[in-house]
Formats: sequence, structure tokens, C-alpha cells
Amino acid sequence: MKLLQIRLLVTDFRKSVSFYKNQLELPISLYEEDMEYALFDTGETKIELLPLNTMAVGVGEKNRPVEAETQSSFLFQFKVEDVDKAYKHLCEKEITHVNEPHDRL
Repeated sequence: MKLLQIRLLVTDFRKSVSFYKNQLELPISLYEEDMEYALFDTGETKIELLPLNTMAVGVGEKNRPVEAETQSSFLFQFKVEDVDKAYKHLCEKEITHVNEPHDRL
């Protein structure tokens, strides 16, 4: 398993982008202002910024307050050979998942 990218869920998207771009001087490889999405190229592992409320909608927690203690503010993404096989293996270890694997366009 290889760490692909780290998603940071932020409450102030523009301020966060400014920090990573201007203060840390990380090269930005993808920026979508309307979507409020940014991807910084740090080599093998990327850093992705996404608003906390956007992620809540994406994982089906849209009715939960943004400040909810139970909502994560980060996400680790791993690259695996076979996502269904990896998911099954993790389920066998009784690891709790937010949702099942699915294709994203």
C-alpha cells in the first residue's frame, strides 16, 4: 500500500490555499476556485484542500453541523492494486468504513 495523498478539510478554503501556496511555497497542480478544490504537488504524496462542509455532503453527513466533533478534518488516500480486494480485507479486520468503495468521475 502506498500513501497517495492527504486531504485536509478546512473551514476557510481561500486562507488555507494562500498559506500552502504563499507561505509554504508549495507548487499547486490543480486549483478550482468555483469548486473550492486545490491540489498541491509535494512529490509522491499530494496535499489536497477541500472545504469541510463540501466533504460532509460527499460522505452523506450533510445534515451534521460543520463543527461536529465526530467529523474528520483529514483523509488519507492510499493507492492499492485492487480496491475491492483491499476493502474486503479491511472489512475482515472489522475496520469501520464511512461508505463502500465507489467510482468517482
